Amino acid sequence: MKGIKRIVQSLGTRRVKYGGYAVLIIFTVIIALIIANLIFGQISPQIDLTSNKLFSLSEQTLQVIDSLKSPVSIYGLWRPGQESGSIQEAVDLYTARSKNISFEALDPDKNPGLSVKYDKENKGLSPGSLIVEGPQGFRVISPMDLYDIDYSSGATNVTGIAVERRITGALLYTASGVTPQVYEILGHNEVPLENLGMAQMIERENYALKQLNLVQSSVPDDASAIILNGPRSDLLPGEIEKLLDYLEKGGRLLALVDFRIRELPNLNEFFSSYGIRFDYGVVIEQDQNYVIGTPFNVIPRFHENDITKPLIENRSPVILPYSMGISALDTRRRTVKLEPFLFSSNTSFLKRDLNNNSTDQTFADGPGPVNMGVTVMDPEYIQNEPQARIVAISCGSLLEPVNAFQQIPGNIDLFMNSLTWLEDKPENLSVRSRSLFLLPMRMSGLHILVFGSVFMVLIPLGFFVSGFVVWMKRRHL
Repeated sequence: MKGIKRIVQSLGTRRVKYGGYAVLIIFTVIIALIIANLIFGQISPQIDLTSNKLFSLSEQTLQVIDSLKSPVSIYGLWRPGQESGSIQEAVDLYTARSKNISFEALDPDKNPGLSVKYDKENKGLSPGSLIVEGPQGFRVISPMDLYDIDYSSGATNVTGIAVERRITGALLYTASGVTPQVYEILGHNEVPLENLGMAQMIERENYALKQLNLVQSSVPDDASAIILNGPRSDLLPGEIEKLLDYLEKGGRLLALVDFRIRELPNLNEFFSSYGIRFDYGVVIEQDQNYVIGTPFNVIPRFHENDITKPLIENRSPVILPYSMGISALDTRRRTVKLEPFLFSSNTSFLKRDLNNNSTDQTFADGPGPVNMGVTVMDPEYIQNEPQARIVAISCGSLLEPVNAFQQIPGNIDLFMNSLTWLEDKPENLSVRSRSLFLLPMRMSGLHILVFGSVFMVLIPLGFFVSGFVVWMKRRHL
């Protein structure tokens, strides 16, 4: 009996009580974890915590999927054991969203008839390809097209994941069967888009690209848009007349103008018809948060519109090397609507004397902020007359490799977003590659002081104080 009494009395001591509480808490936590695992195992929640949403579908893609009225089939040409888990996960997002989209994996070795049906150009179907087939046709997406790859440095560098971009573009094509015709102007020492690797990019975005010499011919009737990419000399008056005639009929123009053209009388006369002009000089950025490398490589600030919104949401870096300025003219037609969407910081300036190598601002230089990208619509709203659209960017080297190594994915997205805005195809604007390109972290002295204090003083001090408090409590048990 005495032994039982001692046991009962020991259960009432402070040590046993605290120990019992600890056991109860541990048991409760274990039960809660088991229940939580059972619940989450049933609903399989997924949260995309990546900065550019690598494992999510964009809002525009969801709109495209929801608008499908006819069945669309996606086939994966995979040999057994060579399935791509990342590609399969991306396709599963489409099939989970809509019952009109189905997926089937096919072994190309066991289905030789696939080449007859889907390889119309006899180029061969590569294992790992995706085939998207809808009511108006089909698109074959090669495995190399599912990624953005840069070869300019001599090595193969994957700069972005383009699975959503390719599949959504194929869905749009198979639903409509229409391919817009785009022309690039040549004859002024421009670098052809094909030499920059952009011809294939444009064609994969469901455009057909051809070249155009305005000295020899007028703008074709089937031109849905015209691209002027970094001319090194001014256009002739006859060419300007043909461009004006094209835009007056509701034409669309994407102009990337190079600073190496010292005089732009004809081009600026053309753009003045729509209320803008290019200011000769080079933007120098003095805010270190908006430069990379040298002050001539400007990271522009964005005014949110249909072109820049996807760049802002995806945090796609854009770099404008050696950019000029664009001014809005006070005298212009009332029907014209101008909207600057790329500009430098308040501490920047437009250096006009390029014979002076100094990066210091002088009285002759133009103060910042400097506009570097402007959209033009005439008339502002489409009514009974065709609407002309212009995207003017004062950087002729937008698509050229930076430091002779690789193109900036954000620059490519800016170019493609501008082209799709001209085409008035908002469903394509946000569907861009998920960039793997990262800018180096830029920290000011204040940032270094704040983060250093937090990680080297406050956090260690917090651990010390909490440990000291626990030690004091246990000491009095």
